[in-house]
Amino acid sequence: MNGLITLLEEKFVPIAAKFGNQKHLVAIRDAFAGLLPLVMVGAFAVLLNNVFFVPWSLLAGYIPGGAENAFIVWANANVAPLFSLMESGTFSILALALTFSLGYNRALGEHKDPSAVALMNVSSFVLLGALSRNNPAVASWVGNFLGAQGIFIALLVGLVGPEIYFAVVKKNWVFKLPDTVPPAVARGFSAIIPGFLTVLSFAIVAYCFNKFASMSIFTWFETYLSETFMELGQSIYSIVFVSFLIPVFWFFGLHGANILEAFMSPIYGTLGTLNIQMYGQGIREVGTAANQLAPWVRGSWDAYVFLGGSGATLPLIAALLMFAKSKDAKEVAKLGLAPGIFMINEPILFGLPVVLNPIYLIPFILVQPILTLVAYFATVAGFAGPIVNSVPWTTPPLLNAFLSTNGSFGAVIVAAVNLVIAFFIYLPFVFVANAQAEKK
Repeated sequence: MNGLITLLEEKFVPIAAKFGNQKHLVAIRDAFAGLLPLVMVGAFAVLLNNVFFVPWSLLAGYIPGGAENAFIVWANANVAPLFSLMESGTFSILALALTFSLGYNRALGEHKDPSAVALMNVSSFVLLGALSRNNPAVASWVGNFLGAQGIFIALLVGLVGPEIYFAVVKKNWVFKLPDTVPPAVARGFSAIIPGFLTVLSFAIVAYCFNKFASMSIFTWFETYLSETFMELGQSIYSIVFVSFLIPVFWFFGLHGANILEAFMSPIYGTLGTLNIQMYGQGIREVGTAANQLAPWVRGSWDAYVFLGGSGATLPLIAALLMFAKSKDAKEVAKLGLAPGIFMINEPILFGLPVVLNPIYLIPFILVQPILTLVAYFATVAGFAGPIVNSVPWTTPPLLNAFLSTNGSFGAVIVAAVNLVIAFFIYLPFVFVANAQAEKK
């Protein structure tokens, strides 16, 4: 076992560390993190509507008259439209906001003017779907793709646009003004040529799609590639593989979720946003078709798998408090309990430690795939409701499952079952650790 860990430390960890620090992946991770306030505002508006104000709300299922109740009828006509506007004003611009955020973060990483790069990204993104003056019959307006449907094109523009901009700046093709000119004005003029060539590059792409494919790149992507990406995301093999990789990274002290976030957010985050929107439209059927709620989204890990943090370490803390014989282990468990309830587990990962501890290698890596399988099949079978709301990742287990599924008691039961499963997965290895401690 020690030989395997040494081998992985020498070969695997350096590659994983480089992957996690790769500048484009870091920018994607930070860009999606920057969208969190926007997503949370929209999700809260959807939550309020679906709990209180629309005919299919949670409240309507428990009060006399149901959807015909006088309050529900009044609220649906007078209150629900207000929160629907908030939903539209947030989710409908997610792709546009991502393009801006990604350009901004890439520019920060290269110490360039973030506002200029971000604005050129926005311009490039919009023109890719704008109406063609020469051939309006084959053009499509970008309005349909400003939201979650445009995420992948937003990523493309957000990554390629800054590279074009940086390449032009590197060649020093910029206007240079005297030092007497105010800095803000000088920065504006220095961005003209790089910005022009960046936007021109995407204009050429847009023109070619309109001219030769008779559609915008958005329509082309949705027609030929979008379904493939989403099917990949809903493959049980992909989901379990991600659940397996995260604790593998963490075992070597690398933040597994952060490293994989650049992959998880574009696919599973997008599916989560689409779930929220479709649920707000009254869709309830779960499946992998375009008009069905996805059974697994980004929030599914938080609700069912990251129980106390990566590796489901809250049940490990419980096992340590109940059965550990080492005073040090019990003290670490006590210190880690409060953060663990709120999904923060660095105290237990580095204090016990779990990181690079051969005793906990097997349960730490295997627990997430097992919990993922339980939750996935419970959702597909209809026992647990799908994730249809975005809640903070620090929301405690059980409450997270309840809120993110808009009140599914089946989801709470699944999360509770997963807590018990994780407890019994860790328990034998706590006994092994006890035996090792006694030998010392």
